[in-house]
Amino acid sequence: MAAANASANERVYRSRERRRRAGLKRVEVFVPADRVDQLKAYAAQLREGSESEAVKEARKLIEKAYRTYRAKCLDNIDIDPEKAGLADAAVVAAALMHRGNAEAYELGRKLSRLAR
Repeated sequence: MAAANASANERVYRSRERRRRAGLKRVEVFVPADRVDQLKAYAAQLREGSESEAVKEARKLIEKAYRTYRAKCLDNIDIDPEKAGLADAAVVAAALMHRGNAEAYELGRKLSRLAR
């Protein structure tokens, strides 16, 4: 039973760590019971805005990757940086990390963190 508990604790820790890296902060608030749904809807809007910030950052990094490493690492990957999403960032990150030098690897790590 302790192993199952440790596993659950580890999953919670990893989930909170991912959210923290994404720039999210856990808060506890007290609101009137009839306003809970409004608060949840507002929180969802705030999270969506946060994800769009991650997408903007990923697009900047993808653009930088194409400028710097197109011929070396990204020659067979065709992703439009203007329309790229987090899934595209994961593809570019994998290519940079597997086919590039140390600087490309670091850029790939940054993209990979955003894509999680």
